[in-house]
Amino acid sequence: MPARGFAALALLACTSAGAAPGNALERRASVDDLLPAAQAFDLMPIERRGAQLHLSWNIAPGYYLYRQRIRVELLGPTAAGLRPIRLPQGIDHVDEHFGAVQIYRGLLEAEVPLNLPAAAAQQPLRLRVSFQGCADAGVCYPPQTLTQTLNP
Repeated sequence: MPARGFAALALLACTSAGAAPGNALERRASVDDLLPAAQAFDLMPIERRGAQLHLSWNIAPGYYLYRQRIRVELLGPTAAGLRPIRLPQGIDHVDEHFGAVQIYRGLLEAEVPLNLPAAAAQQPLRLRVSFQGCADAGVCYPPQTLTQTLNP
């Protein structure tokens, strides 16, 4: 069979096998339309507010972040410390990979209390923020990690 005929036959098989909504061709088109992770889960610049850090994400419509996949680590100075992140209650969600989880949509704001000795209070803070999310189209992004330095 000529290559052109084979391609037409393959396309016909795909379209007839997946004529219902959500077929392979429609799913592939939605994957091609996905936002880059930085746009889907836009972490705004971290703010240092006295003895705590303020983090906020603008999560694009049709996307969500996993509550249990959000982490904030202090890389320096070594004398400083972070207390556990304070996250709001999430939305209950059953995920095919992680089971029962909580997710966030829209604007997410979180606080991280700082444990700063006086000597560290006037030093820049180096932070690593990790998070993971998915698109409603059924595609999950790999974990995202950003490093940021905050001046006193």
